[in-house]
Amino acid sequence: MQPLSYYYYNVLEGLEKPCDVPSTQVQEGYDILYRHGGRIEIDLMRKAEDGHAQGKPYHWYEALDDEQRAKLHKALDDENPAKILKIIQRNGYAGVLYHHAWHHFREPGVA
Repeated sequence: MQPLSYYYYNVLEGLEKPCDVPSTQVQEGYDILYRHGGRIEIDLMRKAEDGHAQGKPYHWYEALDDEQRAKLHKALDDENPAKILKIIQRNGYAGVLYHHAWHHFREPGVA
């Protein structure tokens, strides 16, 4: 993955705080996204595409139309987490990203 540009951090800072994430997890999820700088978006997309290929789809990924999935796939191929982040948010799935960050990238021992 290429070093992240200022563009990524601008997109992240403009990320709407999702209403489907418990308020106690919103700031922590944002901090995790910021700290890991794009790895979470790439990880989430790889898992979504693997699940899709194995017939174990992620509901939010399947809910996207073919054009949006193609854009996400291209962003993954280009290793462009800012584009992934932007597409996920534009389609209303920022909460998925926060949940993924919080559940899979938290520091051990953090409650």
